[in-house]
Amino acid sequence: MKRLDRIEHQSVDLCRSGPAKHEACCEEANTVLHGLPLSDIGIAPCKYTGIQEEKTGHLETRGRFLYLHDMGALKSQVERVFSATGVLASAEGFEHRVQQETMANAVAHALENHTHLMVEAPTGVGKTLAYLVPALLYAVRERRRAIVSTHTKNLQEQLFRNDVPIVRSLLNIPFNAVVLKGRRNYLCTTRLRNALAAPASLFSDTTMDLLARISRWSQRTGEGDLDTMPFTPSADVWDLVCSERGTCSPVTCGTACFFQQLKERVRTADIIVMNHALFFALMAIQETDERFIFDDDFVIFDEAHMLPSVASSGIGKSISRQQLVHTLQRLYNSRTKRGLLARQGRKPRAMCGQMETRTNEFFDLVEQVARSLASGPTIRIRTPRLITDMLAAPLNELLEELEKLETTAKNPLVRQEVGVVRQSLSESGNFITNFLEQTEPEFTYWIELSGQRGYGVTLCASPSEVGSIIGPRLFKDGTSVIMTSATLAVNNTLDYARARIGASGIEELIVDSPFDYTRQMRLCLARDIPEPDTENYLTELPIWILSSIDRTHGKALVLFTSAALMRSVATRLQDDLAERSYPLLVQGTDLPRHELLEVFKTEIHSVLFGLDSFWMGIDVPGEALEHVIITRLPFAVPNHPLVEARLEAIARRGGQAFLEHTLPEAVLKFRQGVGRLIRTRHDQGIVTVLDSRLLRKSYGRVFLASIPRSAVEIINSKGEIEDLPAGDW
Repeated sequence: MKRLDRIEHQSVDLCRSGPAKHEACCEEANTVLHGLPLSDIGIAPCKYTGIQEEKTGHLETRGRFLYLHDMGALKSQVERVFSATGVLASAEGFEHRVQQETMANAVAHALENHTHLMVEAPTGVGKTLAYLVPALLYAVRERRRAIVSTHTKNLQEQLFRNDVPIVRSLLNIPFNAVVLKGRRNYLCTTRLRNALAAPASLFSDTTMDLLARISRWSQRTGEGDLDTMPFTPSADVWDLVCSERGTCSPVTCGTACFFQQLKERVRTADIIVMNHALFFALMAIQETDERFIFDDDFVIFDEAHMLPSVASSGIGKSISRQQLVHTLQRLYNSRTKRGLLARQGRKPRAMCGQMETRTNEFFDLVEQVARSLASGPTIRIRTPRLITDMLAAPLNELLEELEKLETTAKNPLVRQEVGVVRQSLSESGNFITNFLEQTEPEFTYWIELSGQRGYGVTLCASPSEVGSIIGPRLFKDGTSVIMTSATLAVNNTLDYARARIGASGIEELIVDSPFDYTRQMRLCLARDIPEPDTENYLTELPIWILSSIDRTHGKALVLFTSAALMRSVATRLQDDLAERSYPLLVQGTDLPRHELLEVFKTEIHSVLFGLDSFWMGIDVPGEALEHVIITRLPFAVPNHPLVEARLEAIARRGGQAFLEHTLPEAVLKFRQGVGRLIRTRHDQGIVTVLDSRLLRKSYGRVFLASIPRSAVEIINSKGEIEDLPAGDW
């Protein structure tokens, strides 16, 4: 290569790794290059970029650093990993997958060109590596932060513990990866120290014992993460020691605090793994639209089908009677005579007691008025000023008194914790006022009643549609948002998914499944079973379920949309299944969800009855699951206020609510249920749908067109098998 002929002596960063590392590995350190083709620039091989032979691109000066943009490098690096002769194909336990290579190339193209991309990548594609590899190469090269956001904690941990190390071994480049959870997941050593030094009269013996156990654990743990604690402290105790905004800061905690240590690691991270809820919570408090959360960041959303619901919950707010009373009792509990105000004089204690009394009166009245408007656990509030805001005046007086105590209290724990409680009470008061006045016209407001009368009352508010709110914040120029999931398409298009999240005009890709469904899966459709919501359906459904289970000798996941129906069928079939030695597992009984799943995996001939959470996010490869039985098409009952509001909005603009919302939502959930069956290339089994509307209604073709083609059989009431009519699939 030719030597440079135009040089100005300045600090330069050709390898994106900082001047110090650059000087160690690049021949042209301490120079700035102007306007020369890359073919004329002598660059020694640099282990930090992997750029050794590509000769296309451009140079850009930012401040005192020169940046090398090699527009062909990312594509060729991705190809070296995912091609048929690439690094991944030759690694033990891996193989070349055309679909994975296609997705990785699409992600690389989107990142390189600052565009947004939505990808449906079915189970088995290997989508995690398909986005992690190009994301990390791009992040390190461009000195940008990659945010990878998932819905479930399981996938978050899998990414960090399993997939990131695989990528590290494949790429052989240095990078920093961090898992970031909400700050309340982490121990604050300052708050712990203050709690341990507080007078014993503030806390019960049980609380003091737990604080001592947490203290001993804090000396062993390296992360201070609640999820790694070998025991589970009560919520009341963890509230005293977890990181809180306003009390846990670099000024008060320094570098000893676990959360502050985490923040330092995040500042130098190339990839940050978090969940959707935290992403939207952090994005909501940003003061600028120039970034999502961090400077120069881009985002990859895995499990992207959950984005609309999580974003709606994240933007929305709620407050319950229990939450508000619990917060007040942190100040002072008149029954136990304990709390932060126990030694702060009669006046603040009296004000706290009065506020608790007024809180109970307020929620009693809310419940009374709500029950007069409608029956049921969820009641939509359509007009402002449901009742008078009887909490505003006493709450403001209490807040003023707490503000004084923050500066006058002698005990540092009291000063610190009173500030935390004051902030919480202030936010609760603001939300209650906003709820009663309905200050956000694009929000839907409702009340949830749970448990016994007078016990559970919650005020809720959330945006009716999130796409118009978060779409402009997400899909902006100069960066990339990558969204992927195994189930995003309805009728082989991504139109519905794009509309729900406000992602108009973005690039999209639907990747084929690597599985051979014509060989691995058989679809069984019940033609003669009575339609749901008929009396005969309730009578005949257990018979059809039992007959289906017999075909595979158990090994069946039976998916329901109604808890009452599930329990009824379980009662009807428990003796029949016991006679056949098929253990029956029912969601909502003695075992928690994850334990039910483990038993189902180990008891090979068992039968698992599940509700909503078993339609998605569970992975049971192998012979333990050879049959998925769907008891009815999963149309949601439009009785939730948010669903009702969305349907009304569609009707107001002259749309068709069933086709635009109800049907697509049901199809996506149906696809999730069907997707539980085939998890590897070696799995085989049956999906049985016990809902005759799939064959009798015109919309049934949309369901069928949205799942992989496979062998199909139609069973009539006599158990005879018929062929699917031509053109129906």
